[in-house]
Amino acid sequence: MQWMRALFFVLIRFLTQFRYRVRVEGLDKLRNLSGPTLVMPNHPGLIDPPLVLSNVRIPGGLRPIVTTSMYRKAALYPMMRLVNAIEVPDLAEQSRDALSQTLTMIDAIADGLNRGESFLIYPAGRTERRGIEEIGATRAVADLLERCPQANIVLVRTRGLWGSIFTFAPTGDQPNLERCVVRGFGWVIAALGIFLPRRNVTMTVERIERSALPGITRDKLNPFLEQWYNRDAPEKPVFVPFSHLFGPRSHDFPEPEQRGQIDLSAIRPATIRAVNELVEERLKRPLATEENSAEMLLEKLGLDSLERMDLALHIEDRFGFRSDKVADTLGELWALAEGQFSSGDKKPELAPAAWNVPATSKEPPAVLGDTLAEVFVRRVLKTPNDIVAADRMSGVLNYRKLYVGAHLMARRFRVLECIGHSPRTVFQAPLPLTEEGKRERDGRRSVPNTLDCVGVLLPGSVAADVVFFGLQLAGKVPVLLNWTTGPANLAHAVKTLGIGRIVTSKKLIDRLGIQIEGAEYLYLEDVRGGIGKLESVLALLSTYILPRRLLRSLPRPDLDAPAVVLFTSGSESTPKAVPLSHRNLLTNLRASLKVLQASPGDAILGFLPPFHSFGLLGNILAPVVAGIRVAHYPDPTDAAGLVRTAVAFKTTILITTPTFLSYMFAVARPDDLASLRVIVTGAEKCPDALFERAKQMCPEAVILEGYGITECSPVVAGNRRDKIKLGTVGPPVDGVEVCIVDPESHEPLPKGSIGMILVRGPSIFNGYLNYDGPDPFAEVDGKRWYVTGDLVQVDEEGYIHFRGRLKRFLKVGGEMVSLPALEEPFSRLYPPTEQGPQVAVEGVETPGGRWIVLFTTQDIALRQANAILTEAGLRGVMRIDEVERVVAIPVLGTGKTDYKVLRKMVSERTV
Repeated sequence: MQWMRALFFVLIRFLTQFRYRVRVEGLDKLRNLSGPTLVMPNHPGLIDPPLVLSNVRIPGGLRPIVTTSMYRKAALYPMMRLVNAIEVPDLAEQSRDALSQTLTMIDAIADGLNRGESFLIYPAGRTERRGIEEIGATRAVADLLERCPQANIVLVRTRGLWGSIFTFAPTGDQPNLERCVVRGFGWVIAALGIFLPRRNVTMTVERIERSALPGITRDKLNPFLEQWYNRDAPEKPVFVPFSHLFGPRSHDFPEPEQRGQIDLSAIRPATIRAVNELVEERLKRPLATEENSAEMLLEKLGLDSLERMDLALHIEDRFGFRSDKVADTLGELWALAEGQFSSGDKKPELAPAAWNVPATSKEPPAVLGDTLAEVFVRRVLKTPNDIVAADRMSGVLNYRKLYVGAHLMARRFRVLECIGHSPRTVFQAPLPLTEEGKRERDGRRSVPNTLDCVGVLLPGSVAADVVFFGLQLAGKVPVLLNWTTGPANLAHAVKTLGIGRIVTSKKLIDRLGIQIEGAEYLYLEDVRGGIGKLESVLALLSTYILPRRLLRSLPRPDLDAPAVVLFTSGSESTPKAVPLSHRNLLTNLRASLKVLQASPGDAILGFLPPFHSFGLLGNILAPVVAGIRVAHYPDPTDAAGLVRTAVAFKTTILITTPTFLSYMFAVARPDDLASLRVIVTGAEKCPDALFERAKQMCPEAVILEGYGITECSPVVAGNRRDKIKLGTVGPPVDGVEVCIVDPESHEPLPKGSIGMILVRGPSIFNGYLNYDGPDPFAEVDGKRWYVTGDLVQVDEEGYIHFRGRLKRFLKVGGEMVSLPALEEPFSRLYPPTEQGPQVAVEGVETPGGRWIVLFTTQDIALRQANAILTEAGLRGVMRIDEVERVVAIPVLGTGKTDYKVLRKMVSERTV
């Protein structure tokens, strides 16, 4: 292997000399070098590693440290194995797994040095962006020198490469290695190998004694290295033509990269204070006045790439917003916490050509059966070659391909019992309270008293579509789990239903960092890896050969048996399991399609997660079952990504919440959303300002505001396209009957009165699973009604005006935030005394978002308050925005907390 490596580097040196004239200064100082060595060059571009490795040779050879994005390239992988490179994860994107692997890599290099091996490592960890080496607060080299005092130190400074196509200089962006290599070889061939102008490159090599270092801690070592690398820097970019006769003679180099500007007006001061507290906690010191600015580089504060990623992941958990891009500045951390930090990919996207193939069906979207499995397969049989779904990961799928994927998954899901069966969940529908209800019950077929539940933890995606319908084909009941409320509520869901397996993806779990006690993950990546090509081909052929046989193999569940289970945050401290039957969902879907009035040429932008009842209906069931194509995007908080997807796929229907819609409007440019024709909004009240903004951003679109509840499958009411009444949520949809009653007595109120809305109909669920709390139903006028806890007013035309809530929860981006659930961890730590309660949590919904305050008689900092919630397993939307120290918590005559007074206090401070 040593001889093969030597020959390989001779070959690399031979090939590169066609373009590069390399002069190495100081190489003679390495002749008597012995023992383990760290060779540390600066990193002007992607071409300097092979140049250094082939021109700076030391006894025993060098093992290069290479990032995954380079190591795993198909063309480079054999070379990486040949030179015995060590793979290190890329740290440009958020990943807990990459964080762990990087620490393991540092351990591996330290062990190699102690064995006498030598390594090539770049202290900066990335290529130069501005013609200077910026090491900042990276700690890998300092850690290695501390752990390996016997290691030799060799520095290499490369000059002359800045301006090459392999550097950032020509475009201001990361160069594409494959394109650069192909382009370079093309010019070599065109120039017959000998007539190619060559770039002059100088490498300065210097062995540094440890005694010459100011120290080996990173705060002393890194500035020393930067000063050594940046002598006579910044380097000016130099253009060298590829031909003496042809091609351009000069190049206009762009200005060095400018960091993205942060819109401070969109970030609340309380968010800045909360993030700064977390930063100060990491630094173990307060921020200086000059450091507290949006432009302050985190590495200048002393945070290296690993610490920056760990801090950003912590902020994601705390505030519930996510970004693939790792924040570099303090302002970007503020923006991340406020949901204003995009993934950073500003390049316009183009939908795959297959997406633009028109649908063969000219019939309006419709439901073609009575169970979810049946309606799915009948839709596949009716329009097998029509496009149904697309996303960035899976590409574009037609119904035939989607069925094949679901069918192959169903085979694996059917045998889950054999690989760790989860306990069956007892299903007990509440007994009807009236003779009419009994007749309704007796008229149905018997409902199975057990459920075979499988957890699903996936964002809106083609993968979620495949898994959902795969479980339906397998006769399983998907339990769609909400990760935004934290591991405590997920553990409660698993325990409530006895879930043994949760279908998810490694990438999602890597980002979330959640382990759920009592359940095992079944990773899609592993399931797909076990599917052979022959099995896939046979499954595809089955859709061509006697396709009607696909219907005969379907499970035959009762129409009133649960088809899916969702969890609601509610007003209690723990979520409740809501089983929705086939009849519930398909009845509501048929009614919703009448409101939507979609056509076969429509396309939905689907991004609400499946655990959201609105997302399940609008982004899975309506598209796949009814025949409307959907373009998925997995992160509803990435507004820029949503807009790019809408532009690329020319979506015409947007199903969203006002919060996410406002995010999109904030980043969209004129005409970005011009393709939209219908915007369906629900889950929270749509502000008047958003209607006005929509007229500017998408003048051809109408906003259909509606009202729904998870227990109602979920749509209760909605405005119609032919008659929109602003300020209302529309009349009830088909099949839903409403009754307005006095909240206390449940006596019906005359039309026009404000009262609590009760609902009934075939889309209303039958009752919570494994639940010992109060009956969610009430008997009024001899009928059984679901008690919503919401206050409304119905006008003369039957349109519903939403007036507020009775229960103590808020809606945040369509998600319910339980105030009692937030208060409970504090109540445990600070129980009531003889003087009364020590803590209370109250909040309000504002046009700019929610505002939740912890009132306390104790000295509790905001950082400490949210740390208590994190320790209790609550994260994301489940957080405190402000802590207010009070002399005493206001109480009622009964001694209970007077939340009405607290709510008024919160409202006054948000004005």
